[in-house]
Amino acid sequence: MHKDVKCPYCGAGQDICHDDGQGFEENVTHSQMCKKCNKVFAYETTIVFYYDTFKADCLNGSPHTFQRTHAYPKECSTMRCTDCGCERGMTDEERKAFGIGTIEDYHNNKQ
Repeated sequence: MHKDVKCPYCGAGQDICHDDGQGFEENVTHSQMCKKCNKVFAYETTIVFYYDTFKADCLNGSPHTFQRTHAYPKECSTMRCTDCGCERGMTDEERKAFGIGTIEDYHNNKQ
């Protein structure tokens, strides 16, 4: 099991405690007690962003590639582009093809 850090005194793996949001602030020295040796150690937090890039041809003139979202109830489903993530409502033709009514149909059938 992965632990966040190792205790600088005994080397035991530690999970940094973020109860009540503590330990997230950068440029601040935080402290925590080691659960193995019971010594208090200090640590600093550095937040790193990681970005993953991918092609989105629809943002460069190609048509969107829409897929139905899976919502509950299914009548709340929308169409989402698999490349850029934009969403739109379902057309009547798409609702018919998927066998999905409108949200109004759903509410009328519940009564």
